[in-house]
Formats: sequence, C-alpha cells, structure tokens
Amino acid sequence: KQRRTRGGMRLEPRDLLQDVEDAWGYQTCTEVYQPMPTDGKTDFELPYTPNQTAYFASCWERFQVQPRPNWEEMHFMGDNIGAGSNIFLTSGQLDPWRAAGIQTKPKDAPDSIIVRIIDNGAHHLDLRAANSMDPASVTAVRKEEKAAMHQWIHEWQNLDHSKSHKHLW
Repeated sequence: KQRRTRGGMRLEPRDLLQDVEDAWGYQTCTEVYQPMPTDGKTDFELPYTPNQTAYFASCWERFQVQPRPNWEEMHFMGDNIGAGSNIFLTSGQLDPWRAAGIQTKPKDAPDSIIVRIIDNGAHHLDLRAANSMDPASVTAVRKEEKAAMHQWIHEWQNLDHSKSHKHLW
C-alpha cells in the first residue's frame, strides 16, 4: 500500500486532514466569505462578532489572498447563475443552510443547471459516502448527479478541441 507524499515526505492521516482544512480555509478566503455572527440566544454557539479586518489579515498571512466578500453572491445567486453551465446544486430538506441556497432553477438558466431539494437530506449528505441508512431520495440524487457529470464529460469529449481550449493542450 503506497502512502501519499508531499515533496517526498510521507503524509500521515492528520496531514491529510490538514490538507482538507487548508482547502476549505483557502476557499473561504477567496470565494466563499461567510462571516457568521452568533449570539448564543437564537443559535447554539457562543456569542461571536466577526472582525473583517482581522479575517482579511489572516487570509493574507495564510494564503497571500484577499477575500472578495460579495463574489459568491455576484456569481452564484439569483438570476446571475443562469450565465453558468454544468452546475448541480443540492440542498437537503433538513439542512439549516438550505435557506441561504438556491431553491429553484433561475429563469432562463440552461438545462445543464440542475437544482434539487433532497427530501430528508442533511447538509452535504449526497456528497458523503453511501450508507445503508441513506434515505432513498439521497441515493436517487447521487445517481442523477453521476449521470449529469457523465453527460457533461461526454459532451466535452465530443467538442472539436482543435478550435477551442488550445490553452489546455
């Protein structure tokens, strides 16, 4: 069994976990800025008020990037998402984050933008490994996601790449 390495050094499981945390940290510093104040009364968290200045400084120190607070909303919220393609958005019916997500397909969005609400689904349940206790709705959405991705790959493979995407070759 071969171990994953970084720069020739063996990585232990805790290193792999750090990679995941670093990836999410980077994404929240670039595309998914989500300051979330809590008050300990209407939520189950300790009271917290985000400090944008300190957060921006931390992003610069860790990744040499500056957050773009409205980037996600400008590109993925409301009717703007209709300019995209090959996007499969899911929200679990039981997911408290669902209220902030896209619930229906935007008007005039292409067919390759798919929006699903998963009955009895939790946050990211469709992206986790299959489990015998998964609701049938989650299993069905996973199949639909897989079929959509296969379709998008097939469509891309059938493009005439001699005329476009030259920078990829």
